[in-house]
Amino acid sequence: MFPPGHYGMALALYAVVGALVLRRGYVRDALSGGAIVLAYTLFPDVDGKLEFVVHRGVTHTLWFAAAVGLFCVLVVASDLRGRSGRSAVAGACWAFFLGSFAVVAHLAADLLNPWGVMPFYPVTPALYSLDVVRATNPAANYAMLAGGLCIGATAWTLAHPAGARASLAVRLYRRLRGEVAVAE
Repeated sequence: MFPPGHYGMALALYAVVGALVLRRGYVRDALSGGAIVLAYTLFPDVDGKLEFVVHRGVTHTLWFAAAVGLFCVLVVASDLRGRSGRSAVAGACWAFFLGSFAVVAHLAADLLNPWGVMPFYPVTPALYSLDVVRATNPAANYAMLAGGLCIGATAWTLAHPAGARASLAVRLYRRLRGEVAVAE
């Protein structure tokens, strides 16, 4: 798939996770987690910029998903040092999950086209493909993006905690209109 299709698939799949995190009351973690998944979902296509790596080879495997997860743990490692043991482990697990989830979402989108993916390469060269749509189909890519946005917005609406504060934009709008006092 092209970037819009990958973003749509990542949004659609992360909507489930984000809704569960939102339901627990972790609004900031749900939003930042979604941003991280979107930021890393195109990472497997780095192979297109490297001459010595075959496209849809090693970067389109579950091993690469684990490597990206470990990379995300290393990125947040300095922040985790100041936390208690349990909190640091939870933060490391969350970072690993988000990084590897982004790559798995990418693989799921590539699974839809005839070229498929080899998720267990080099252990087995088995190719998996659902052969639903060609990756070069712009209508399919933008339909996936629109679908992902709709699923994400629906998940946000259904899972957002009732007692949560209004967003900054909404609070500023209300303040400018004089509907709310300064200390909301």
